[in-house]
Amino acid sequence: MQNTVTVSQLGKQKGDDEWAGRKLAELNTQIDRKQTRRVFLKFVKYAAVIAILLVNIWLLADKFLPEEKAPLYTQIKVPTGQRIYMTLQDGTEAWLSPRSIIRIPSEFSKDERSVELDGEGFFAVTKDAKRPFIVKTQNYNIKVLGTRFNVFAYTQSKRFETNLVEGSVQVINSRRPEEHITLKPNEMVSLKNGVLVKSASVFNNEEYLKSGIFYFSNKKFSEILDYLTLWYKVTFDIKDSAQIDKYVSGKFRQSDDIERILKALQGVHQFKYQINKNNEIKIY
Repeated sequence: MQNTVTVSQLGKQKGDDEWAGRKLAELNTQIDRKQTRRVFLKFVKYAAVIAILLVNIWLLADKFLPEEKAPLYTQIKVPTGQRIYMTLQDGTEAWLSPRSIIRIPSEFSKDERSVELDGEGFFAVTKDAKRPFIVKTQNYNIKVLGTRFNVFAYTQSKRFETNLVEGSVQVINSRRPEEHITLKPNEMVSLKNGVLVKSASVFNNEEYLKSGIFYFSNKKFSEILDYLTLWYKVTFDIKDSAQIDKYVSGKFRQSDDIERILKALQGVHQFKYQINKNNEIKIY
C-alpha cells in the first residue's frame, strides 16, 4: 500500500506548475544576484586602480611640473636724512631720497620689470627690449625700456614729477590708461590741477643726488620747504614775512640735520626760524 501511494504521487499533482514556477523564479534571482555582485566587484577593482593612477599623476605633477607662485616682495624704507643706493637684479641702478619706500619683487616676470615707489628715486635702467621697466606710483606708472630719469611721487604730497635725462619714458595714468604722455630728453611731466602737463626741463641734479647733496637752481623757497617736510618729517608754520614765493638757488647735504640745513638756506634767502615742540618750525 505504501508503494502504491508513493508511485501514485510521482504523477502530476495539483499545484505542481505553480510551485515549479516559483522555484524557477527563485533560481533566476539567485543567478542575477551573483552576476550583479561579480560585475560590482570588477567595477570596484577597476575604480580603485584608476583612483591610484590619478593620485600618482597628481603627486608627480605637483613635484616635477613648474608652479606659478605669487611673487615675494622686499620692501625698503629710507631713514630720515639719508639716501640709499641699490642695484636691482637686472642691473638697474636706483638712488632713493630720504623717507622713500620701494617694493621690489624677488624675481621679475617674463613680461615686465616692475617696482613700486612711494617717494623720490633716480633710476638708471638696464636696457631690455622684451621686458619694459615700470615704476608704479600711487596714481601714475612710468614705463621705460632703458633710460635715466627721476621720479618724485610721495603719497604725502600732491606733487608729482618725472624728469627725463636720457632715452624715452611714457607716463601713464594707472586709473585711465588712455591718458599718457611720452617724454624725450630734457623734458618733464608734472601734475597741475589734476592734469599731466609736459614742459621743457634740464635735470642737472643727477650727480648731486648720487652724492647726497641736494642742488636747487631757481626754485621757489616754498618748494624747498616742501622737500624738507617730506624728507625730515617736520611741519612749517609760515608767516607772510618769509616771502616763500621768492626764487632761490643753492645746495645742502641731505645727511645734515634740519637746523643746519635751515642755517645754510639763510645764506641764499633772508628769513628767520624757530624750532618748537613736535617737530614744528616757525618760518618768519
